[in-house]
Amino acid sequence: MQVEWYRSFTEAAKWRSLSKAADKLRLTQPAVSKHIRQLETAYGVELFRRTAAGVDLTEAGKLFLERIMPVVQSLDTIELEMRQYAAEPGYTLGSLPSVATQVLLGRLQEYHAAGNPITIKVRQRSAELREELQEGAFDAALMDAACAGGRLWIRELFTEAYLAVIPEGHKLQGRTALSLTELKDEPFVLTTLCDTHTRFSTLAEKHGYRPDIKLEVDSSDFLLGVVAGGTGITVLPELFRAQAERLGLHTIPIAEPELRRTIVLAARTADTGTKLFRLLRLGHVPSA
Repeated sequence: MQVEWYRSFTEAAKWRSLSKAADKLRLTQPAVSKHIRQLETAYGVELFRRTAAGVDLTEAGKLFLERIMPVVQSLDTIELEMRQYAAEPGYTLGSLPSVATQVLLGRLQEYHAAGNPITIKVRQRSAELREELQEGAFDAALMDAACAGGRLWIRELFTEAYLAVIPEGHKLQGRTALSLTELKDEPFVLTTLCDTHTRFSTLAEKHGYRPDIKLEVDSSDFLLGVVAGGTGITVLPELFRAQAERLGLHTIPIAEPELRRTIVLAARTADTGTKLFRLLRLGHVPSA
């Protein structure tokens, strides 16, 4: 079980309201509700009764509050004591695979050497990052702006176009730009259930076709190698341009205004977001 579950429970008990607990914890109300459901499932008891006015503790909930409150208070004390040993705490940062591999990995050693350890946790989709950030699993996350919102602190980092990535000798080689319609009859290799897959497929359908996906892979690590092998072409954010071209592949911008993405740094609080933005120095990204 996670500490965040206990904090959601104790705040909801204190205020007799899930929405007020969410405000105090800087979470969404669905996230607080989920934590409490997870506790109830774990112990096999009902901790709250939902009423028109809010929530009331059951008998089991009253006993649980009595037992868990000293634990939560002790954890808060430990957290304060441990912070005294570091000028800057370590951070857990969620990230999309493309941003983690193309932007962050080269800087990790620098962060650690400066006494600012950062743990990166990669998720395939921005929706996963947002949900876990709201639940307290990350201090902040690098995600697609289209999925960031609600009560999160947001800072835009960069906007980029998408590229068609093709192998040597492909009939489209030499083109300086392509429309989505021109890709209609191409076989594709895409990463399973990622933001790029979803955005590209949705826009392709707006242009009257469903992409012919010959192969889906679990990770973008294998994607470019498969394209080089001739299985199909792919669509990737501009961050991948240099990596693709080092492998002898050709990259062509897709001239579609809607096929762009903006990457943001999202945090649960302005204080954490501002500190991480300053620490990461992500005001610009190395040219692809």
